[in-house]
Order: sequence, then structure tokens, then C-alpha cells
Amino acid sequence: MPSSRPVTAVADRGPALAERLGALADAVDAADGRLDEDLVSRARAVLVKAQERLARGPDTVVVALGGGTGSGKSSLFNAMAGTPVSRVGAVRPVTGEPISFSVGDDPDPGPLLDWLGVRRRHAGPAGALEEGLILVDLPDHDSVELDHRQIVDRFVERVDVLVWVVDPLKYAQRALHDGYLKLLAAHARVVVLVLNHADTLSRDARAAVLHDLRRLLDAEGLRRAKLLSTSARTGEGLDGLRSTINDYVIERRAVAERIAGDLGNVSNALVSQVGPPHAATLDAGALARSLVAACGVEPLAAAGRRTYVNDANDATRPAVTSAVLKRVRSVRNPLRRLRRPAGTSAPDVSSIGVRHAVLMLADEAATDLPHPWPQRLHDAAHNAAEKLPSAVARALDRVDVHHVPRRAWWRLFWVVGSALELATLLGVIWLTMLAAVGWLQLPPPPTPEVGSAPLPTLMAIGGLLASLVWGFVRRRAVAAAAARHHAGVFSRLAKAVGIVADEHAVRPLRTELDVHARLSQALQRAAGRASPRRARSQGG
Repeated sequence: MPSSRPVTAVADRGPALAERLGALADAVDAADGRLDEDLVSRARAVLVKAQERLARGPDTVVVALGGGTGSGKSSLFNAMAGTPVSRVGAVRPVTGEPISFSVGDDPDPGPLLDWLGVRRRHAGPAGALEEGLILVDLPDHDSVELDHRQIVDRFVERVDVLVWVVDPLKYAQRALHDGYLKLLAAHARVVVLVLNHADTLSRDARAAVLHDLRRLLDAEGLRRAKLLSTSARTGEGLDGLRSTINDYVIERRAVAERIAGDLGNVSNALVSQVGPPHAATLDAGALARSLVAACGVEPLAAAGRRTYVNDANDATRPAVTSAVLKRVRSVRNPLRRLRRPAGTSAPDVSSIGVRHAVLMLADEAATDLPHPWPQRLHDAAHNAAEKLPSAVARALDRVDVHHVPRRAWWRLFWVVGSALELATLLGVIWLTMLAAVGWLQLPPPPTPEVGSAPLPTLMAIGGLLASLVWGFVRRRAVAAAAARHHAGVFSRLAKAVGIVADEHAVRPLRTELDVHARLSQALQRAAGRASPRRARSQGG
């Protein structure tokens, strides 16, 4: 397949045309596999045709004379050439294949005529016509020979300037207007309509026919097409036709104008499937929040909180109480049986919730986008929804919600609590011993006092009260720290979900939106419109 990139020779035709061809090449690359295949192929063909045309004499202007049987185009061709090159007559068809007349010898028109497919070639020196012109007489577009019409169709696609010769009786023929002229609206600058046989009409009749023909052309989008009247028999209007053709050669804009018309046609057709630049956004944050709700992140974070509470209680509980509990319980903490070691089982991820969240994101981004972009975004979202549940489950499974690093304050609480508990226990034992001595009626041992309160009583009652207060403070501290740990675990889990969502859902959708923005802007430039500001296609 030929490259869709324009040749460098186009730069000589002006930076605007070079930029438009480059923009269409960018658009074709981006549209491949996304837009209508026939339309993309047509755009690629426009690029290839421009490439080939500019590589074969970009300073030579090809002017083709087309028309129906009896219109007198071959007579006009001979009159323009100044020599009877093309056969004329009333037998149908007369011109069976294209005939060329090249003006001047420099540059060599051979490669260009080979590309056009012209075998019958003639040449003459510059005179009434400008050097650098190739005049081509085409077969009749209404010929009974199918291959003649096919030749005309091919030349209509390739030549630089089209001169359509009509006669007063068939100037409004539907086959001409529907089959050719209406399709050339984008090329109006390089279309010339010639009303031949003008000598057969009175002045008023000629004015009426020209007025009606102008009305038809304007209605068909050919307002900028030139309209002339001639008579090949009397020579009337021939100077005007020569001057018009010479102007195209002198200005050297016909090649660029013709290519620009092709660019406009195909670019506008592509724009219908792309639309204008669209500031579509992706709310990645909303997707992450929806996925967090659908993927069971909160229960996992709650499990991490329970683990923290268990570990903190084990580490801060006073020594005696902890030793007693170890004796009572068969294991240190039965809740540990419920722990899920990291990597041993996947969390429960709702496929329905994931699909809904991703499709909602795609639907919001596709608002106001023309076909096929909503469908492309929907397909990308569907593919993402198929992969996301397992990917999210794996990501969550890699987050160890049960890992709780030891905290320095745990040891402080254990030391203080154990000291208060020991003081209480010693006080109770001391009081028990004093009670036993009294019961045995033994001499009471000396008992220290603090103020007026015996020390054992102060240790037992004061230690108990202090232990109760300290236990309350310990539980509140553990709960507050567990809440912070819960928030941290939730944040890590949500971040893992967000990373997976961005990779498997947001990124594919953003790619489609970026392609749309790139296509839209490239087509705006290819169509010759002002380059708009880049549409934003990324969300937070």
C-alpha cells in the first residue's frame, strides 16, 4: 500500500496546503480501524493522488474539456490548440479516447501524461496559450460506450481544471448536473462552464440561458465556477476562454486549488463521523470511589482495624491480667483465626458493581459525541469491565491489612498498667496477711501509714481505682489509634483500586478520547478551518 504521507514537493505549493495534507495524513493514521473503512480508504486515496500529482509536474496545469455529444468541445479544443488535433463530426461517439495538447517543451509532460493515461499526445509552441499548459479533450460523458464514461470519471478525479462544454439544448441535462457538476461543488474555483453554440441564440435568448445556467450552478454549490459563452464556428468568446485558461496557468494555483477541494470534500465527510472538538472529561476519582464501594474495601479495612485492636490490647494489657487470660483461653486471641493472611484468598469483588461504574464513566464521557465514538467508548468500557474484577481482587489481595507494626506507646501503657496492677495485688495480699494475723490473734506487725491511711489499704484501693482509670484511658487510646489505622488501611486499599482502575479502565477510555481530539483537530486543519484549541480529554 502506498504511503499516506504527502511528498515534500507539496511544500513548494505553499505552507497552508502542506499543513493540510499533513493534517489529513495524521487523521488517516488515527482513524484507521475506528471510522468507516470506505471513508478512510477514500481519504488515503486523496493523499496518494496528491502525492502522485505533485510528483509529476506540480508547475504544469492540466485543463480538460468535457461535455456531451454535439456540445462542440472538440471544435473548441482544436480552436484553443490552433490546429485540428481532435476529430470533429456528428457521428456518435466522435472522441474515443483522451487527446492532449501540450504547450511548450519545458518541463517534459511525459510522466504526467503517463499518470493520466493519455496515449494520443500532441504539442505546440507557446503562442496564444501559456507555456506549462496541457489541454485534454475527453470522450463524451454521455457516450453509449461504457469505457468512455469511465475514462471521463477517471479524468474528473485527476485533472486540475475542468472546462465543461454545454449546448443551449442540453445545458440542464440531469446526467450532467447530478452525475458531475453537483459533485464538484468543493472544486468550484477550478470549474469553468462554457455555453457553446452561442451564435445559434438571439441576444435575449442567450442571456436567458446564461441566467438559468448560473442559477443552476449556484443552487448546486458552484457559485465560484466561471461561466462563459462561446461559438467555435464564429470564434465568438474564444479569446475570453483562452484568457481564463491562461490565468490558471499564470497563477499556478490550479493544482493546489484542486487538491484543496479534494481535501475539503473528504475532510468534511470524516468530520461527520468525528464532530467538532469536544471537551470530554473522565472523572477518574468518581470511578475509583464507585469501585471502592463495589469491591468490598470497607470490610477489609474493618478487618484490619480489628487486627489492630487485638494486637494493641495484647501488647498494652497488664502483665498479670494477660497471664491469667492465657491460662483461661486455649489461644491468645480467638479472633486471630479469622485473619486472612495476605495472598491466601481474593476479596469478594462485585462484577455487577464494577461493570456499572465503568459503563457510567464511559456514558458520561460520550455525551454529545457522534457515532461511532459512544459505541467505541462503550466497547472499551465493556472490555475493561471484563478484566477489572480479577485485577482489583489481585491488587487488594496484595495489601496486607493484618500487618500491624508495634508502637512505642504500647510498651509505656503496659509498664504503667502492670505497675498499678502489681501495686493493687500487693496491697490486697498485705491486707490479707494482716487479716490472717488478726484472726490468729498474733501481735500485729507494724503497718506504715500515709497520712492517716494505712499503706496496704491505700495500695489496694488506690491501685484498683487507678487501674480502672488507666484501663479506660488505655481502651480509648487503642480505639483512637485503631481508627487511624483503619483510615490508613482504607487509603492503601483505595489507592490500589485507583491504580488498577486507571490502568484497565481510565487509560483505554482516555486513549479513545485523545484519538477523538487528535482526529477532530487534524480534520479541522485538513478542511482549512482555523485550528481550535486542544480539547481536554483528561479528568482528575
